[in-house]
Amino acid sequence: MQSMTDHLTSLGQQNEALPEQFWASRLVECMLDLGELKTNAVLISLDGIKSIKPYQRYPEKPYNFGNKHWRAFYHCHDAKDETCEEHGHYHFFTRDKLQDSWSHVAAMGMNKLGQPVRLFTTNLWVTDGIWFKSSLLNKQMDILRHSKEDTLVANWLKSALLLFYNEINNLLLQRDKAASNLYPGNLDKLFIDHNVNYLSESSIDLNKQLLKLLNPEINSNKTKQAQHDA
Repeated sequence: MQSMTDHLTSLGQQNEALPEQFWASRLVECMLDLGELKTNAVLISLDGIKSIKPYQRYPEKPYNFGNKHWRAFYHCHDAKDETCEEHGHYHFFTRDKLQDSWSHVAAMGMNKLGQPVRLFTTNLWVTDGIWFKSSLLNKQMDILRHSKEDTLVANWLKSALLLFYNEINNLLLQRDKAASNLYPGNLDKLFIDHNVNYLSESSIDLNKQLLKLLNPEINSNKTKQAQHDA
């Protein structure tokens, strides 16, 4: 029987052909490495802090990755503002050129176990910076695909973003549609409307996604069983 390590290695050689499987395997590798250290990305981001301050950014200096074209930080809101399942979230930013200002792409809600449960986009006033053009997503993700990271958390953030590329792309398209519907032809008014926080969101199930991508034999058997039952 093929070991988990061998299985992940074989998937890692299929980057171009099966990108979702590749980044799923990379994310699992990060999770296994973090598990050996008895930690996760959120715990490292909080760095042993005993009292988490709402809206405080963790770590103090954001993670820079993707050849300095991407950055992220973690924070929590007041307990009354979070869902029962969500502990806090990572905000992801990117920039086309190193001298450019940062643009918010999306945020990833995390549960109390340090696993992603939700993706969402925000109005500009929430994060400031420059409004991210959804047409640039593939270009910025391509920079990320070819970057080399030197920390476990940076690798986890990178792999999670690339694993959920399609979901993020769809959320940005939904964001643009919602923005146009709210303020047709006048996005500047939208950007300062504090009554509009989120513009699109979607729940995600990491375990289900990994099972679908990394256990083709199980999924094949389920399909055959469903066909047999029908």
